[in-house]
Amino acid sequence: MNKQLLVMSILAVSIVPGLSQAVELAGNKLELYGKVHLSLDSSDPDKAGEDRQTSVSNNSSRIGFKGEHQINDATKLFWQFEQGVDVAEGGGEFAKRNSFLGLKGNFGELLVGHHDTPSKKLGSNWGMFSDTVGDRRAILGAYSGYGNKLNDRADNAILYRNKFDALELKAMYSASIGSQQVNGLDNNDNDLTSISLAYKTDSLVIGAAVENWSLDPENNAVEVDNLRLAATYKMNNMKFGVIYESTDSDDNVYNRDAYGLNALVKLSKATDVRLQYMVADDYKGLADSGATQIALGIFNKLDKVTQIYAAYTNTDNDANVEYQGIDGGHGDELATDLGGNPSALSVGIVYKF
Repeated sequence: MNKQLLVMSILAVSIVPGLSQAVELAGNKLELYGKVHLSLDSSDPDKAGEDRQTSVSNNSSRIGFKGEHQINDATKLFWQFEQGVDVAEGGGEFAKRNSFLGLKGNFGELLVGHHDTPSKKLGSNWGMFSDTVGDRRAILGAYSGYGNKLNDRADNAILYRNKFDALELKAMYSASIGSQQVNGLDNNDNDLTSISLAYKTDSLVIGAAVENWSLDPENNAVEVDNLRLAATYKMNNMKFGVIYESTDSDDNVYNRDAYGLNALVKLSKATDVRLQYMVADDYKGLADSGATQIALGIFNKLDKVTQIYAAYTNTDNDANVEYQGIDGGHGDELATDLGGNPSALSVGIVYKF
């Protein structure tokens, strides 16, 4: 591929108004895409010695390139490189978000690289406050003292995806979820398996996912298993959802259940209000170790690619735990003390291209 042609095409996609985001380069499709998400937050950590703070937060802003190459009538190669961009403070690391090379055809899709696990995708498709202060990941897949854990991208991963009418299957194996190596090779003692199955119609989505870690390389939790069940239902101008997960580890680091409810009501074509309620049950063998999180927000689409919102969140911890008030895709997190009651109010803007 001519390098000058590639550079000029990327610049054209970026700066010429009204030009399609996808261009053809020597028979190959190339697309530039991204999202900018910034918010102004007022947060109270309910933490000894710390006061309420106002901050500008960059929330999973990103830029990416993706493309396709037709190998033959039955098989197509596809690829993606995506990086997070810190618009608030500057910086970013190339290909740290979903980045891969794959093949697709009648057999489905098979890709290799760095990608969200099927279990994570089940949770993100369910959530209504992703990357905001009310992100579900302060509770779902999160653990007191460890934060957001089982909502991650897998390194060194092989992912298979296919649809069978209303059913969608995703299966992933990661040869090593940490950077540790053995004799220069991926460390299979840190491997991961994640599988999900979802039934989807226009109004109803029901899904289940299981995920297994042989070892959490950061906290040394041994043999971590997670089960996640989720459902959403659309009716007229409303949408409702329920989610449940159960996590178990051999050394009790992650032993607890959690569940959540959410609802969305459209006030107009452009505006909706959202409510989400998350609960973490007590850890196995530890009393007063649960927490609840509530999130409330109003969202308005200014046009097809621009959205503004206001959101509030509050997390109420029992005496023996310290679940964060904000965690997951929101840039500025909100840690607290044991028994803390952190809260935050946020106004934000999201622009997609």
